[in-house]
Amino acid sequence: MVQTTNLSDLPEDLVMEIFSRLPVKCLLQSKSVKKDWYALIENPIFIQKHLNHPNNPTNYFVHHYFLDTMKSGFTLFYEQNQLFAKSHLYQDVLNTSTYLWEILGPLNGLFLLYNDQEEVALWNPSTKEFKPLIICQPLNSPSFHLSSYKFGFGMEPSSGDYKVIWIKDYWDNYSENWHSPTIISVYTLSTNSWRNYEEFNIFSRDMVKSSGNTYLNGFYYWKACKNDKIFAFDMSNDTIQEIQTPKLFISKQGDLALFNDFIAMYIYEPIIIGRETCIDIWVMEKKGYWTKKVRIGPFCNIKRSLGYGNKGEIFLEVSTWQLDIFDFCPKKNRVLGRQKNGYFLQAFAYKESLVSLKKNSFVI
Repeated sequence: MVQTTNLSDLPEDLVMEIFSRLPVKCLLQSKSVKKDWYALIENPIFIQKHLNHPNNPTNYFVHHYFLDTMKSGFTLFYEQNQLFAKSHLYQDVLNTSTYLWEILGPLNGLFLLYNDQEEVALWNPSTKEFKPLIICQPLNSPSFHLSSYKFGFGMEPSSGDYKVIWIKDYWDNYSENWHSPTIISVYTLSTNSWRNYEEFNIFSRDMVKSSGNTYLNGFYYWKACKNDKIFAFDMSNDTIQEIQTPKLFISKQGDLALFNDFIAMYIYEPIIIGRETCIDIWVMEKKGYWTKKVRIGPFCNIKRSLGYGNKGEIFLEVSTWQLDIFDFCPKKNRVLGRQKNGYFLQAFAYKESLVSLKKNSFVI
């Protein structure tokens, strides 16, 4: 007679190992089966184990725009022998179909979303948790207009608490000049609140939004418009530093992203369709010290890069309504998707996550 073993009879560490191999959808369903399973799946230690488990693959999350519906959509691509689309996760997250969303991240499976209507939210596509952030403008005078801003999204390293940085330049219609100082607003998830302070030496209009995730080890990074420096926001003490870049960068085009656990600049000549383009990857091995790691390419018929993965993946929009992904190792291009009724906006490397926006399930 074959003896069967009930999952409920297994030791907790073995149950944790089995559960850590399951997709988020199955785990969310399992939470309602037993109180012990609910407690396990909500445990921050388990959430971290699941996020980093080898069975939790890196997928590809693409943000695109449909011309026929005038809506932005999100498609998750996953790999099983070959790449193909899983499903549209959301056509329009906040039911504001005329507004285009910008996305930052992902960080532990979370994204920051914002639009030009000053709506800001945090989002976990895996759990479908969505948290609009309450906005309170520090300058409410009718003469002040929020004219330029940049966002950052990261984590305070000692506590694992998530933070949103909003750097704001206001135009004063009365004086017809920029308001000084710049206002910096910092949102903390655990307290669900903003703190505002002033900065005289930093301007959001001098910064460029990153094409990929640029949070690393307690700092969020932006590059300067002229490529002559980068800005680093320290999540531990809410301060900003300026870091110089090589003079070579100034005469080139560049994007800031991560590369093998370093902050990196992807440097290239202006992209012209029909002309071959190479991309040089420079990493900052320590503050202010940059090293050229590799040249990749040449690529032809590239319109622009749409994002970067942490391990050297580059998402490239080509001239045939196509989105390719270039894998650094092995060095090859693959077609990620096509979009004839619209265009691609952003692309990200993405892993499913159980991190919650409702409670302290922080992953350090």
